[in-house]
Amino acid sequence: MPTVDRQSAVSTFSSLANETRLTILDVLADAPVGLSFSQLYEAVPIDDTGNFNYHLTQLTGSFVQKHDGVYKITPTGTAILGALVAGTFDADLSIEPIPTNWECLQCGGDFTVRCVDTRAHLRCDTCESGSTISVPPSAVDSTSKENLPTTLIQWYRSRIQQLRAGFCHRCSSQTDRRLVEGVDPEADAPTPSVVRFDCRRCGASATVSGATLVTFHPVVEGFFREYGLETHNQHPTQVWRALDSSEVRTTSENPLEVEVQFSMDEETVSAVITAAGCVEDVRRVDTS
Repeated sequence: MPTVDRQSAVSTFSSLANETRLTILDVLADAPVGLSFSQLYEAVPIDDTGNFNYHLTQLTGSFVQKHDGVYKITPTGTAILGALVAGTFDADLSIEPIPTNWECLQCGGDFTVRCVDTRAHLRCDTCESGSTISVPPSAVDSTSKENLPTTLIQWYRSRIQQLRAGFCHRCSSQTDRRLVEGVDPEADAPTPSVVRFDCRRCGASATVSGATLVTFHPVVEGFFREYGLETHNQHPTQVWRALDSSEVRTTSENPLEVEVQFSMDEETVSAVITAAGCVEDVRRVDTS
């Protein structure tokens, strides 16, 4: 297994605790081919070359790379700068509830979207079913109130796709996944199957319903699209509501396994979610 040399978080962030250093990163981010020392010094508003050189030296290594006299921003520097621009560290995202035209699949109530402390809630006002996701302020700060629900769904879809690909929604490291809950046919109210994702590095976890995971599979999205149903501008429950039928059932208890089926007209698309949380055996069947 490859090893990763990581500085302590304190050391890393202390290297950035200066306006001049952040300006250097900002300038280099706009110079993909890099800049010489003199070009970089000229672009940064500082009058002391010795002081400038000190700050540049503090960045070189983790955030800035020097090669043949040319300075370039590293991927780490780009990521840190992106997080700062996104408002990850200092911006607050709070938006009052906004009504949508989405009807709750569970109880028929109305869905609203709202943001509290950089977390977006897409949930039914009555039974509170729905989804919650973290969202950076920059993802929505230029979005109108009318377009906010669609923008949040697009962000939600991108997060699900990242998890499907096996990467952490927080730090982009690799994740482990498993199916932790099947469907209980004896329950008074519908219960979703649940796939859990755990990051191997930062420990962050996320849960996604089995039906949602299958909904965003490329084959299934293609099935929906052929019937005029889009997954990028509405909550998954609204796609399921438009179908002739949808079903999630537990097909095995040991090992745990569930099957998801979506039907429209005379065709069904189905998929199996294994105990390892993987979507497999995706197929379309003509039922005519």
